[in-house]
Amino acid sequence: MIPVLIIWLIKRYRGKNKTKNVALVSKNPEKYLRLLLVLLPLALLSIKGYSQNKALTYQIVRNGNKVGTLQFSETSVGDMDHLKIESDVKTRFVFTFTAHSNEEAVYYNGVLLRSSIYRKLNGTEKVNKQHQADNKQYIIHAGERTELTKTYPITYNMLSLYSKEPDNISEVYSDNFQRFIAIQKTDQHKYKITLPDGSYNNYSYKNGVLNLVEVHHSLYSANIVLIN
Repeated sequence: MIPVLIIWLIKRYRGKNKTKNVALVSKNPEKYLRLLLVLLPLALLSIKGYSQNKALTYQIVRNGNKVGTLQFSETSVGDMDHLKIESDVKTRFVFTFTAHSNEEAVYYNGVLLRSSIYRKLNGTEKVNKQHQADNKQYIIHAGERTELTKTYPITYNMLSLYSKEPDNISEVYSDNFQRFIAIQKTDQHKYKITLPDGSYNNYSYKNGVLNLVEVHHSLYSANIVLIN
């Protein structure tokens, strides 16, 4: 759908500027490429009605009290799938504890193209990491460090748990820990993931939608509950 619309837009533009565009392509192909980049957003706007969108809102509950919110969104256009999570927590242990998290993942034809994870605790950056697919491997940027990982392809990462139940999926990729982690099925539509730091999460699904995450950490526990 996207290529067809781009071609249509180009033909329409060239029809009005035929002589000018022939010279543009032959003498300066870079300018012609920039023209395509200008037309691409127009094409995307034209197919907005064909995109599929999902939005889920969760409450984060600790000891029976709401301490935060989590927003998940998914936008699919053609072969591209964009997942995003944003969460905020404010609670109190001995002192007030605030946390903000922002995570994104973009898949193309079911393979992770790029992802990012950003976490801040009490105003201090704790995690800032990006993955970028390149020549069948991933370049990982973490602060000033850059490294390569050959864990290609990644087809299911931690954000995917909010998008699709891991039925018949045996492992999930953690952008934070930079490794695949086993998924243990504990019951019908229920799964357990134990993280390398010893904490673990239980995930429960209903009608294919994630409706509860039970978070168990050495210092705290909390539930992430779907509200709409």
